[in-house]
Amino acid sequence: MTLQKWEIFQDEATDFLNNHFKAKFTMEGGYDATTSHITVKKEKQVLTSIEAKFASTQVGQIVLISEANAFAFCDKSKNTSNTYTQKIIKYLNSNYSSFSGLNTASIHVNISDDILFNWVKTVYAEKKVQWIICSKKFSKLSEKDLLFVPIKEIENYFDISLVFRRKKIGNSHIPGKDISSFKEEMDLLSEDYIIKKTNNKYLLTMNSKVSNFNIGERYLLSMTNTPCQYIIKKKDINTNPNIMFQLNLKDSVEFKGELFKEKYNL
Repeated sequence: MTLQKWEIFQDEATDFLNNHFKAKFTMEGGYDATTSHITVKKEKQVLTSIEAKFASTQVGQIVLISEANAFAFCDKSKNTSNTYTQKIIKYLNSNYSSFSGLNTASIHVNISDDILFNWVKTVYAEKKVQWIICSKKFSKLSEKDLLFVPIKEIENYFDISLVFRRKKIGNSHIPGKDISSFKEEMDLLSEDYIIKKTNNKYLLTMNSKVSNFNIGERYLLSMTNTPCQYIIKKKDINTNPNIMFQLNLKDSVEFKGELFKEKYNL
């Protein structure tokens, strides 16, 4: 499978740092944008973590719920709520009519950059990520192409924006109350199956592989490592209010390698 440009950048940025400093740089968390970062170690001691971002990039999102003519924080958000989250929600609620009617279209949220930058800094601080490396080039990197600075300085090198839109959160494990309904749908396809609950998940086991993972309009099956065994899931059919933070790298970049060496005694 061909790698995306941002995937290539993460690999090459990690290699560049390993060649530039006397420390061990390792990309952690695979390619999940919500968890991946470069861990820096010296003699098995973790020194810090670095966020690797290719050019313009999303740096966080908040899922909201809408009830009683107001938005509120949804616990399905991947980032926890903080002071700046509440300031953003307060702004949205003060302009509720402008956002509540949106279906799937995106709209720019015209709120103070200071609030947005402070939200990003707070989120990275919670993750213990203190540096960021970024570039508009994804390969054949050099110092002149790379921004490498502490997170606390990001407002000097990035423009930031916030977009409001509605999107599906994602499919979820089927709740127990829906099992009877699922069985009714499943019986239309086959009665040769067993359902077992394991670790808050419902597993469907059959004697042969399924040819269609969709079970009716509301349910679907997800493969496991066991042949003919599937996790039963409920489709997300609703859209939720969602706000996304975007960083756009400016033309001027700076590689603060000497500051990094000094700070971590490299």
